[in-house]
This record gives sequence, structure tokens and C-alpha cells, in this order.
Amino acid sequence: MSSLKAKTVNAMKWSYLSMFVGLALQLFFAAILSRLLTKEEFGVWAIAAVLQRFGQFITDLGVGQAIVQKAKLTEEDIRAGFTAAMILGILTTALAWLIAPAASRFYMDVPNLVPVFRGYALVYILSSGIIISSSLLRRALNFRPVVRAELTSYAIGHGVIGLSAAYLGYGAMSLVISAIAQAVIQLILLYSATRHTLTPIFRWSAYQGLFSFGVKATAVNFLEYLSSILDTLIIGKLYSPVALGAYSRTFSTLAMPATNFASSLSRVMAPSFSAVQNEPERLRRAYLSGLRAVALVIGSATGCILIDAPEIVKVMLGPNFLDSILLMQIFALYIPFAVLTNLSAVLAEATARLNVKIKIQAVYLVALGLSFWTAYSLGGRVEELAMVLVGASALRSVAFAVVARQIIGGGGRQIALAYGLGGLYFLGSACLTAAVVFPLRSVNLPLPALFIIEMVLGLLVVASAVLLGPPSELQSMARATLQQLRGRLANSAG
Repeated sequence: MSSLKAKTVNAMKWSYLSMFVGLALQLFFAAILSRLLTKEEFGVWAIAAVLQRFGQFITDLGVGQAIVQKAKLTEEDIRAGFTAAMILGILTTALAWLIAPAASRFYMDVPNLVPVFRGYALVYILSSGIIISSSLLRRALNFRPVVRAELTSYAIGHGVIGLSAAYLGYGAMSLVISAIAQAVIQLILLYSATRHTLTPIFRWSAYQGLFSFGVKATAVNFLEYLSSILDTLIIGKLYSPVALGAYSRTFSTLAMPATNFASSLSRVMAPSFSAVQNEPERLRRAYLSGLRAVALVIGSATGCILIDAPEIVKVMLGPNFLDSILLMQIFALYIPFAVLTNLSAVLAEATARLNVKIKIQAVYLVALGLSFWTAYSLGGRVEELAMVLVGASALRSVAFAVVARQIIGGGGRQIALAYGLGGLYFLGSACLTAAVVFPLRSVNLPLPALFIIEMVLGLLVVASAVLLGPPSELQSMARATLQQLRGRLANSAG
């Protein structure tokens, strides 16, 4: 096994460990949080989180991506990246405090937005200190410290500190407290793993190498950011805080695990794609293998979610969100397109094809905005806006698949086959889940028992898709891991 391949496989193991453990924690914490906060408080959080993400976007300004992608990295690059991130973090925090009242006046129906927004702004400075450490570890495909920092910060920052604040009645501010606590823990753990230089540098020539890539990456990120928040901004302005809270909470409950899955894959594949960007055949094999694996896994998982939506809502969101079952099912259709788009977008970014990403995201943003406004003008509810999101995301996914084909120099048939197999696995897992779940519902099986059966069935379906599906790097890694576990168990028994 080549050095790069060995590093990539090891990185994927750690990245997916983070995803699966993080998913278990998210499901547990989300079920608790949904019973401690109201829909209106989730609506306040949704708007504040949009503004907070914008600040984090400005704080980074493509520096982290440039450090991962740059072919040759020097200490001067690290100093420049750290200095830029800190300056931007301080300026963005100050700006956020100043514009918080204006944001509150724009969203007059959203209560207590100013303190929540200003609280989130404190995360900007902390995030600016995290960017360089995290990017250096990603570049080296050293994900063990990253995983430890993520899981520790989430378990303590959100699971202990954040949920305690919610229980004590801090409302939407409890999510701010959680975000600050997580950022502090990650900052300490990630810097201790890298101990990169903290010496600032103020010579412009030191920044040119980073920002020549970072400016384009920032343009792409900004368009992606606007596209991802457009529904929240429109619903927050045109609908009630309760409708926004139901929409955003339902979406985040489903999107968080899917986003973590996509992030776990992309943060490993981005440096791997960058390392072989000048070797067309290796790049082609890596992309097609990853696409097949992602299509089968995400197709199988979302097929189960489509059928299990009623129980997921009842257990994860509670009785106050029963009207969100249809939303959950619509978002189950959105997730596969978003995840598959992410892999092709990572390929374009890793090979510095940023101009085409900018064009696709710009068209997607305009089309999505016009479609949302049309749906609203025709009297559409938030469910109709969610359906618009599914359709637009499907078209964007096709556009990125065409770009991926151009980058790897062919493979259109294999790409189409991966999408087709993903669709078949989606339908197959949905039919299998329905065959098991519908009879159990008809006999009124208690909710906890039914939910556990659905979760076990879902894990078995996804595991079968990985282990028994078409060959891929993920399949090889999973089988090797099982082989190692069998060996360890045999040694323990002996």
C-alpha cells in the first residue's frame, strides 16, 4: 500500500470514528434539547446561527483551504495564515456587536436576537485560533487529534455545559454557551497537537501565496453559504418564528448527521485529491471509488429515514414537532443530492477548478432565490419551500457531476452508474424498511421498541450496502477492520 493510500485509509478510519460516535451523541443530545427549548427559541437560534456562520466565513477567508491545498507550505505561510485569521476574527467580532441591533430590527418578530447574536460573535476570535491548527492536521492527514478535539468538545461543551444551561432556563442563549465552550476546548486541544508558530508577520508578500487561492475559495464559500441560508432568511422574514423553528430544527436534526458524513469524507478526500491532482489515473480511481461508496451509503440511509420519519420525529423532536413529519421526509430526499454534490465540489476545489464552482453556485443561488419567492407568492407553506430545495439541489448535483467528468477526463458512465445505484439502494432500503415497520405500527408496538428496531435495521441495511455492495475503498477498509476485530477477539479468547 502506498504511503498516501495508507495515510488516507487511516485518516478515513479516524474521520468515520468521529462521525459515528458524534452521530450517537447528536441523537442523544438532540432528543434532550428538543424537550428543553421551544420552537420559537429554535427560531431565534436559527437566525443567530446564520449570522454567526457568516462571521466564521469572514474569519477564515479561504486561509484554511489554502493551507491544505498549497503544494509547498512554508513557516512564513503559517505565520501569514495565523496573523490573517486573528485580525479578521477580531474585526468580525467587533462588527458583529455593532450590527446586532440592525439585524434585530430587520427580524422584528424574532425576540432576544441581539444578545444571542452578540454571544455567538465571541466564537469568531476562538475560531480564528482553531483554523491553522486544524488545517495543518488535515493537510498531514493526521486526524486522531482532530477527532479527539471534536468529540471531547462536543461531549463536554454541548452535552454537559450547553444542555445544563438549557435545563436551567437560558433558552436560546444555552446554544451560545455551548458554542463558546466547544470552541475553547477545541482551541486548546488542537493547538497542543500542532504548537505552530504564533509569531505574526506583516509583510504583504507573505500573504500573496495564500490569498491567490484563498480569494477564489472565499468566493465559492460565500456563494455556498448564501445558498445554504437562503431558506432560513426567507422563512425568518416571511413566516412566523414558530414556522422557522420547526423548519430549522427538523432540517438540522437530519442534516447534522449527513453533514458530518460529508465532512468526514471531504476533509480526508480534499488533501488526498490535492496530492494526486497531477496524476490523472489515480485521481480518477479515487473519485469514482469514493462516489460509489457515498452513493450506496447515503442512498441506503435516507431510504430508511423516509419510512422511519414518524418515529424519528416523535423520539428526536418530541410531541411539539409532530407536524414536522412531512418536512423530515422531504429533507430525506434532499440529503443524497447534497452529499453527492459535496464530493464533486471537493474534487473541483482540490484541483483548483474554482471558476466553474463559482459559476455553478451563482446560478444555483439565483435560481433557488427565485424559486423560493415564487413558491411563497403562490401561497406555499414551508413544506413547499423544502420541495423547491430538493429540486434545485438535484439539478446542482447533476451540474457538478458533469464538471467532475471533465476533471477526471471521462468516466461519465461510471458516474451515472453510481447515481443510479444510489437511487436503487434508496428504493430498496425504503421498501425493506416499510416491509418491517408497517406491520409493527399496525399492532401498536410501543414507540421505544419500534424506534430501536428501526435503528438496528437501518444500521444493518447500511452495513450490508458497504460490505456487500460494489467494490470501493470504503468496502476494503470496512472488511479489513472486521478482519482485525476478528483477530483480536480470537487472540483474546486464546
